[in-house]
Amino acid sequence: MDTQPPAGPSAARALWLAVAGLFSLVIALVAGILKSQTGAGLAESALVSGGAFAAAMALCLAVLTAVQGPR
Repeated sequence: MDTQPPAGPSAARALWLAVAGLFSLVIALVAGILKSQTGAGLAESALVSGGAFAAAMALCLAVLTAVQGPR
């Protein structure tokens, strides 16, 4: 029998932020790989990856904020 109290909302929020970060990382990796397949250099691929990460993370944070709703 487990005697620990259930995790609070802050723990769940931290897990969702970690999921959003990992999802954004996967999006950035895919964008960088696709850009490098077009013959682009390393710097251009890194810029595209950074932009894809920022856009995906912003979208994830917006969705998480909208789902959370007003307090």
